[in-house]
Amino acid sequence: MENNLELKIHDIKKILKILIDKLDIIDETIIVDQDLYWNILDTELYNVYKDPDDLTIGSIIEDYEFISAVIMGNRDIIDYDLYKLSSILKFLGKNMLITKAQN
Repeated sequence: MENNLELKIHDIKKILKILIDKLDIIDETIIVDQDLYWNILDTELYNVYKDPDDLTIGSIIEDYEFISAVIMGNRDIIDYDLYKLSSILKFLGKNMLITKAQN
């Protein structure tokens, strides 16, 4: 059974703003102590009824370097930057930065 949901970009922007406001209270530097992670190819990511056949390895450091090119003005932003940023956000979420900052 397939469920559909309409994502409202306005709501996504709101939650991102709230998260950014929370991140403002955290020190400006986060140590990446676990760089590599498993990455599932797009063709398999949303097929939860079949184990992925082809896992790749991603790197938080490489993802950050990739999106830093936008910050430095070396290239325009592209859709793929959302993938790279999502990996970094997962790393930040895994480390519970917001929860730790609130305590």
